Amino acid sequence: MFIAVTLIALALGYRVMVDASKEKEGLKTLGQIIGALVIVMATLTLLCGVMRFAAEGRCPMMPKFGCPITAKS
Repeated sequence: MFIAVTLIALALGYRVMVDASKEKEGLKTLGQIIGALVIVMATLTLLCGVMRFAAEGRCPMMPKFGCPITAKS
């Protein structure tokens, strides 16, 4: 669910940027800034969620490959 919401936010940020490129100069710049901020925030949120998921040890690939983040010394 978390990943789906984040991917939807990425798509909406991209859509805002594309739609803003068709507007007049002032609105174009504002729309591109807002779209870029949405994309950056969604990407950071996705990365943080993936890192949290891996850190909690719920990653199905960890038993097979190991994870340097959660490795116990």
